[in-house]
Amino acid sequence: MTPRTPYVVVGAGAAGLTCAMRLAEAGRPVVVIEREAAIGGLLRSFVLDGVVFDLGPHVLFLDQPGPGEAFLREALAGHPVIRRPFAFAIAAGSRMWRFPNHFDFLRYPLRYKLEILGAALKRRGAPPPEPITAALELSEKSGPSLYGLLFADLFAKKALLPPEALHHHWLARADRTIDNRLEPFARRGKAAAVLGAISRLRQRYTYPAGGLGDLPELLAARIRRAGGEILTNARDIVLDRRGARIDSIRVNGRDIPVRHLVWTAPLNALNAALGAAVPALPTVTMRLVMLTYARAKRQPRPYVYTYHPDPALAANRVYYPESIFRELGPVDREGLCLESNVATGDGALPDEAQTLARAVADVERLGLYPAAALRESRVVTLPAAMPVYPLDYAARLEAAAAPVRGLANAHAVGRQGGFYFCLTPAAVHQGLKMAVHLLERDSASRHP
Repeated sequence: MTPRTPYVVVGAGAAGLTCAMRLAEAGRPVVVIEREAAIGGLLRSFVLDGVVFDLGPHVLFLDQPGPGEAFLREALAGHPVIRRPFAFAIAAGSRMWRFPNHFDFLRYPLRYKLEILGAALKRRGAPPPEPITAALELSEKSGPSLYGLLFADLFAKKALLPPEALHHHWLARADRTIDNRLEPFARRGKAAAVLGAISRLRQRYTYPAGGLGDLPELLAARIRRAGGEILTNARDIVLDRRGARIDSIRVNGRDIPVRHLVWTAPLNALNAALGAAVPALPTVTMRLVMLTYARAKRQPRPYVYTYHPDPALAANRVYYPESIFRELGPVDREGLCLESNVATGDGALPDEAQTLARAVADVERLGLYPAAALRESRVVTLPAAMPVYPLDYAARLEAAAAPVRGLANAHAVGRQGGFYFCLTPAAVHQGLKMAVHLLERDSASRHP
């Protein structure tokens, strides 16, 4: 190993690009390896029929003081962005339930209001023993009636697992270390909790004006300016392991020596590459259907997305680019993106034509557009897009993380590498933590 032996980052999503950028700008040689033709992971955008669609979380929440938020604000500084108040809704019981609910709570039926107030005023004793289910967590906070109406079927559709079998950490998105263990829980006082709740009621989002795909391109440009290399279409990856180290990585026939390996692709894929005989972690394959419809005039879209717990609908969420772009988008057409979670692990996928037909039928059933108004469509399948936490997930993750922990120069972090269900700022924070750890570690080894 020489001073120019590269740090190799596998996966060009939020965590991988953040880590690579920090390393490259600190003067370290970096090679980023991405399986897809385009970088970004879930932060990818494309234009269909003049409408900008995103594959991932759709908006960024950057007004909080966290390290990931601060990094993203700095990365987007000087880049045109759209800023608007955030709102989404759950469609159930013949109405839209708005969140953050602002004054919508005052219009709730009395039974729901009483249950929510009762839950808020309930004196908390010792927490129940782990594992705590998502069903218990949600019903304790919302009351049993609202839980049954809004959340029970919705989370079953999203996780492909009943909430009674889903760990509450999946909802809480508890922070992780670079070794895939829970970060110590930081308790907040009552005043801080109240202020945090109030700030979320007035939450605004940030959205790059060209789509979320602008962000990875900005990070990639900085990586390249700092001398880093990004390889895409990396379909054949082989790890050369020597004892407790990864000595090199072979990508499409090219051998790249490895100083440190940062793996942000799925952890299951890393264990397969290492030949580790550990059970696979449960993930969900997501299928997105992008549709454009002809219209005579603009339709107001007050929500970035709406959730649909109704089991009769294939989609669990409808995303509305119109809610973000508004007058900046085309006048004579509107884009809708329907999200369905269609399989767990390596389970069989429905035919894309079948998924498309069900999405068009869902749009018509929701009263958004008739099928005759459809202009163009595209179906995108995202394998292992979402980690799922069954009640024994901690033990499963411990077993799945053991092979990489046994290596002296490798880590697996991020949404997929760390089996960490999180938003973009938290994924970015994972990349930052990883870069800081490696820089400090190598500095200590040079200056004992």
